[in-house]
Formats: sequence, structure tokens, C-alpha cells
Amino acid sequence: MASPDKKIVLITGGNQGVGYETAKNLVLFSQDYHVILGSRDISKGEAAAKELQATEGIKGTASSTQIDVTDDHSVDAAAARIASEYGRLDVLVNNAGIVSMASPPTREALRPILETNVVGSLSVTEAFLDLLRKAVHKPPRLVFVSSSTGSITHAANPDSPYYRPGGAIEYRTSKAALNMLMVMYYARLKPEGFYVFGADPGLCATNFTGNPDALRQRNAAEPWQGGERVASVIKGERDDNVGRVLGVYGVSPF
Repeated sequence: MASPDKKIVLITGGNQGVGYETAKNLVLFSQDYHVILGSRDISKGEAAAKELQATEGIKGTASSTQIDVTDDHSVDAAAARIASEYGRLDVLVNNAGIVSMASPPTREALRPILETNVVGSLSVTEAFLDLLRKAVHKPPRLVFVSSSTGSITHAANPDSPYYRPGGAIEYRTSKAALNMLMVMYYARLKPEGFYVFGADPGLCATNFTGNPDALRQRNAAEPWQGGERVASVIKGERDDNVGRVLGVYGVSPF
């Protein structure tokens, strides 16, 4: 069992990119957190956790667990494992996601993106709800890592910087669906005292698209900046806007 002094945080897709940088932000600056890096490939998760633990000046702690959000057995096994090891969860961050940059959109690309980004988030949330209800540090937090590109308001506005007809349609559709999922969980869990958020890290130069340098040429932020934005939601710095999608510029319209 983990010390009751620490907030237990699970981040899916936590072994790289924004997920990893979110974890790093939490454990580097505060001893209050134990972060579990959820990773589809356990060897990558273990390597990432070891790297975090070796970071100079680290104050919190980190570990890893195997979880493939598209595999029900993997999700349920991860929930059972964390229940056995920690007995609770204080924060769940649904971060795992995939993207397609193909144009025009295809049904072959859309199906796995929805399966990972939307169905996977629902699957993980449902599997871990009972552990969140046992949170020692109130309120329990449920965070969906979203994107302003999933805003229907932005997508329909020619004056918006996110108005890009034909670009990443499958991914943007999945994030619009994820925003709805977040709102529904917010309404459902609010009576139980949960804090539910969408967190938008913004465009970051990660390996998400397979070409971080091309993203930098589009003025993408560095991954640590995206991690800082997600971490701010976890740390309670954006609580005035619970139930909303929060990004670098403030609240993202639905």
C-alpha cells in the first residue's frame, strides 16, 4: 500500500510525450504525488518510470503498469493490480490516444482512433471508478486529455485558428466525442464530489504524428509545456472551471 500522504495518479499512455511530461511535472516539483505510468508496452513503461526516478531533484515517486486501453482484459487486469497494490486511486488521467494525418479521411483510420481515444477512455474510466471513489485525497479527479481541435465551435468558425477543413478529421471527431464523454461524466459524478475536466495540452512537438520537427515548424510547444498545462488541472490550479475543457488560452468552447 502506498503512503496515504501521497496522491496516487494513473496516466494512460504515460511512458512518452505529454503523458510522460505531465508525470514529470508532478513528481519533480512535489513530494505529494506517486504517478503510475500506464503503458501498452510494459518494458517501455518500466524504462520511463526508471528514468523519472533517476531525474535529478525528483521529489515524488513513479512506477508503471501495463495497460492497453483497447483491450478489455488488459484494462480490467490493470484495475485489479492497482487495487491490490494501492487500494485506491486519487487521480485518473485518460491520456492515451492515436492520430491519423491521412487525407481524405477513411473508415479504416476512424475505427481504431475511436476505439482508442473514446471507447478506451470510457473503458478505463468505468474500470477505475470504484478505486477513485476510495480516494484519500478529495476530491477524486478524472481528467480527459482533449484538444481544442475537437471544439465544434472552433471547427465551424472560419476566423478560428482551429478552422482547418479536411485536416485530421478522424482525430478531431474523436476529441469532440471525448468532450461529450467528459461532460456526461461531470454531470453523473458531480453529486459524488468528483472533479471532472478536459485538459488541452495544445499542439506539442511530440512523436504523436511521427514528425516532431514538422510540428515545431508550425510553432508547436515543447512537450514539457503541454505536460505543465495538464498538470495544472491535476494540481487544482484550474478548479474554477471544473467540467470544462481547459487549454493554454483558457476555456475551450464546445
